[in-house]
Amino acid sequence: MHTRTLSCFYFLLTLFLGVLFSNPSVAHTDDINQATLSLTNGDHYQLTVTVDLIHLLKQYLNISGDDEKVMIWLNQQSLSEQKSLLEQLKQLISQQSKIYFDNKATNIAVFKGLELQYLKRILSQQLSATEYKTQLQATGSIPENVSAVNIRLSPLLGNVILKVVRPEQEVMSAAALSNSYQTKTVNQQLAGNSQPSTTALALAGDYIYQGFVHILPKGLDHILFVLALFLFAKRRSTLIWQISAFTLAHTITLALGIYGIISLPGDIVEPLIALSIVYVGLENIYRAKNNKTSHTRMPIIFAFGLLHGLGFASVLADVGLPPSQYALSLISFNIGVELGQLSVIALAFISLLPFRAKGWYQTKLVLALNIAIAIVASYWVIERIT
Repeated sequence: MHTRTLSCFYFLLTLFLGVLFSNPSVAHTDDINQATLSLTNGDHYQLTVTVDLIHLLKQYLNISGDDEKVMIWLNQQSLSEQKSLLEQLKQLISQQSKIYFDNKATNIAVFKGLELQYLKRILSQQLSATEYKTQLQATGSIPENVSAVNIRLSPLLGNVILKVVRPEQEVMSAAALSNSYQTKTVNQQLAGNSQPSTTALALAGDYIYQGFVHILPKGLDHILFVLALFLFAKRRSTLIWQISAFTLAHTITLALGIYGIISLPGDIVEPLIALSIVYVGLENIYRAKNNKTSHTRMPIIFAFGLLHGLGFASVLADVGLPPSQYALSLISFNIGVELGQLSVIALAFISLLPFRAKGWYQTKLVLALNIAIAIVASYWVIERIT
């Protein structure tokens, strides 16, 4: 009976790894891109363009056929080549895009976005075809005494639906009726909205969702790290302390990374995150084999948490933070991450609960899972440094 159960488990594990490393064909559509031009108090502008990254690269590389050809070509490039490609694409789009102040053309500030980490998630099939949308952002100053603003975007961006968000005001004569304003475009905060909590609540919900989905289902590397912590902890108190250390650490670097106090390139952070998973998986195997407890485990987990926080920061930077609700968005995203981690632990506990009382639980099942974690993470290390 035990042999049959383990054989079934190994089969499911092999099937999971096969799906994980497979490269199915993905189709994309030529949807119209979306752009938002925000004019803040008449002295600054922020331009945000939402694009399908793979379709944009397909246009830039002039590759015909379906999008799978683009992904195959990109997978053949090294990390440095992929990063250079994204930088060249951003430079070209910035050069070809213009903003006009009273009909005088000015170069748009260099776009930010198109992060290498996001491209790697697409190529490793961590995102579905509907989630290939990413953002380009440019921010600049509006000259004084300007009355009109126009923009012209790079032809690579194709057809674009532009939404303009701006403060509106008028001088009203005594007892006169004001102009009519469209309710969908009025800036509620500047107009004196009496229910800011509704907007704040919706914003918090959005960023909690973004943090949660970064763990489940998108964050396979973070899922494996949390699973490794779960498999190591034989007591509930040990697990609580380890998760708390990890949470505190990545909260620190998430905040510092978002505020620009510390920063590391994605092509350094991502391989190190994978390497941290390899280390924890191998240490689990070593400690179980020698039946030892680790007194250095907590500071190591804290250090790895600092590293993972930089990964979270790069993701949150891709999502973007509204300047007026910076702290709320940051806290909400972190809450979403924690809910995702707790969900991983809960699912793992429920899945393994029927086997925990078995004599072979630690010696065979937990060992097999730790080996699988170390192998998958080793593959990611190699993939991310080549």
